[in-house]
Amino acid sequence: ARIRQIYGYIDQHYQRKVTLEEVAALSNLGKEAFCRYFKKATGNTFIQFLNQYRISQAKRLLLLDKNVSETCFACGFESLSYFNRIFKKVTGENPTAFKKRHL
Repeated sequence: ARIRQIYGYIDQHYQRKVTLEEVAALSNLGKEAFCRYFKKATGNTFIQFLNQYRISQAKRLLLLDKNVSETCFACGFESLSYFNRIFKKVTGENPTAFKKRHL
């Protein structure tokens, strides 16, 4: 139930900055306890999970023909270079190549 609540929260708030503190508080856990719990439950750190979720949303927006910088900020990333780096890490290609290959 706790993980479902966290997933729901991410689904609603991924477009803005989501802090570890607020999600830990939502789960009624301290920061360290939340990190241990989340890693054990999902196999990923919270930040890895959040980035993967945002990239899956970004892929959807890119396929709707949004441009890369628009997509970056719409998915809650604060820096285009960080978005490009994480996108490539998760998908194996940069956002522009992904978009060209699929459209």
